Amino acid sequence: MQTAVFIPLREPFSSYLPNFPGGWHISELTFTTETDSLDPANSADPQIELVSVSGPAGGNFGFWEVGALEPTWTRAAGWNSGSGNVPSFHVLFNGDNHVHGRAFTMDKPGDYMVNFRVVDSSGSYAASSNLTIVFRAQQPPQLSIGISGGNLSLSFTSRLNMTYDLQCTENLSSGVWTNVEPHTFMDGDGGVKVLSDPVAGRPRSFYRLVEY
Repeated sequence: MQTAVFIPLREPFSSYLPNFPGGWHISELTFTTETDSLDPANSADPQIELVSVSGPAGGNFGFWEVGALEPTWTRAAGWNSGSGNVPSFHVLFNGDNHVHGRAFTMDKPGDYMVNFRVVDSSGSYAASSNLTIVFRAQQPPQLSIGISGGNLSLSFTSRLNMTYDLQCTENLSSGVWTNVEPHTFMDGDGGVKVLSDPVAGRPRSFYRLVEY
């Protein structure tokens, strides 16, 4: 299972994918080879080939190459290789190296069951059996807000193994969000987190929760 968190528009995702514009659920994943097992296959040119995609109705699954500003390719949920126009991408041969920055995106929340296989573009070796990976595109938890004793009280249900930042802005059109200290780098444990922020000095504020 690969978790794909939602990244807002114009927000960074990873230093390995610096041009990602946001607006998708995303998961960075790298395929490489194991040197020992492929020593005899010196003439091979391994590629990962997409076999099929299933997922939520109307959802699209995409692959982003290093440094890309838009998906290198996308396929709608329900697509399979029998439809033709099968996308693929190269794998670095010899397991001592791999490519950072490749990522997979989904444009709707839900579970995407994706089948891949390895093919040898040189034609020297037969294709592998299929590998199934489930990508879970999830929305950040809902943030509840109230006022208690001159402070804003904010709460949400965290998720295990995820990390959270509370952010604030006074102008939604600016696109500039500021971390609300000390509510940053909060580790999720599956429980409810209750946070507070003073109302004084904030004539108008908007809050959001960032999950990563």
